[in-house]
Amino acid sequence: MTKQLALITGAARKTGIGLEVARQLGSMGYQVIVTARELDRAEQAAQLLIDEGLDIIPLALDVAKEDTVKAVAETVDRRFGKLDVLINNATEFPDQYHTVDVDMAAVIRAFESNFFGAWRMIKYFTPLLKKSDNPRVVNCSSGSGSLQGGEGEYTLVNPWRDFISVYSLTKLAMNGLTMKAAHDLEKDGILVNAPIPGMTATYDILADHGGRPVSEGAKSIVFAATLPKGGPTGKHFKDGKIISW
Repeated sequence: MTKQLALITGAARKTGIGLEVARQLGSMGYQVIVTARELDRAEQAAQLLIDEGLDIIPLALDVAKEDTVKAVAETVDRRFGKLDVLINNATEFPDQYHTVDVDMAAVIRAFESNFFGAWRMIKYFTPLLKKSDNPRVVNCSSGSGSLQGGEGEYTLVNPWRDFISVYSLTKLAMNGLTMKAAHDLEKDGILVNAPIPGMTATYDILADHGGRPVSEGAKSIVFAATLPKGGPTGKHFKDGKIISW
């Protein structure tokens, strides 16, 4: 039986959600492609999981560069002939900016990676996803980019540390892209969803503010990545439950 193949963007950080998602999917029998801008970083991350006995392949990929995204899609097509799960996880966290006192170039860079990067991936990998019996796209989102949320959750109307970050705005756009792609690709049987990990300790500052373990935050992404054929699409998930946008 051919293994399910997943590709995760931005999966090189040792304490990041992307690498933990790769670990959990690999432990479930998936073959996982982990990517980073630099090949050596992807290789180092992959080796950590290979040493755990998992089936991991490293590739260099910069989602902000269209030619690179297209070339990697062609490489995956040649080597594997399909893709079952695309996980758009690559994210930049720009510093706080006031609407007026702002470096617009930094804002644009954040959108290039966090939003347009995901759109590029969907554009060029959809032909490979169509070759899967159960194709899924997972757009890793954030409650900070949502208008609503559960009690005590950080959202656009209840921002963390009382400021709305550029990161939050990119995730708001990601949520809209998820709804659009789910609508456009539904006829192809491609599920497109946007799970959120919740406050997760991927950085020390988040641990200091009560972030939960990365292994817990990754579960929402894994849930969306392993949905059965005909499952929900165009939805926002947290901990396996559909939540409001």
